[in-house]
Amino acid sequence: MKPQEVIVRRAAKEISGKQKVAVGRGIPELVQRAVPPETQVFRLDDIGGKVPCLKIALVEAAEVSQAGDLCLALGAGYSEVQAEEWVVVTTHTDSSGNPKIVRKCRSQVSRPHCVTKIITEKAVIEVTNKGLVLKEVRAGVATDDVKKETGASLHIADDLKLMEL
Repeated sequence: MKPQEVIVRRAAKEISGKQKVAVGRGIPELVQRAVPPETQVFRLDDIGGKVPCLKIALVEAAEVSQAGDLCLALGAGYSEVQAEEWVVVTTHTDSSGNPKIVRKCRSQVSRPHCVTKIITEKAVIEVTNKGLVLKEVRAGVATDDVKKETGASLHIADDLKLMEL
């Protein structure tokens, strides 16, 4: 299965029922096709701050810091958008093999301290006050490999699970 397909399948599991969900450009647009039909889906580029009570904002990132700082790949800031959860869906590394999950962002931060969860083709990572916590790992991927490809400290959850697709 291609990395993008793994990310889309796992990210779709975050969405259930009649939630209001906003999607950014890139991988999030593919997730939009996999959500339940009763879900209200909005494009972040179109809504501005007009949609109240968003449950989830799904975005693709150039980088995410261990503090939940978000650097968007395509330059949008979405500063006026409010959501209960900001979920990043992205490949674990860039095309050169550099980590996208880092201690401190090298690029300009689009939204500070907003990311709650990161979903990659290898893992699901929660952003907590204590740092990054590896909650799920894809079958066939070793936790040590996820740690090596993450450019920040990564704690392993006591209840680590296999990623469900």
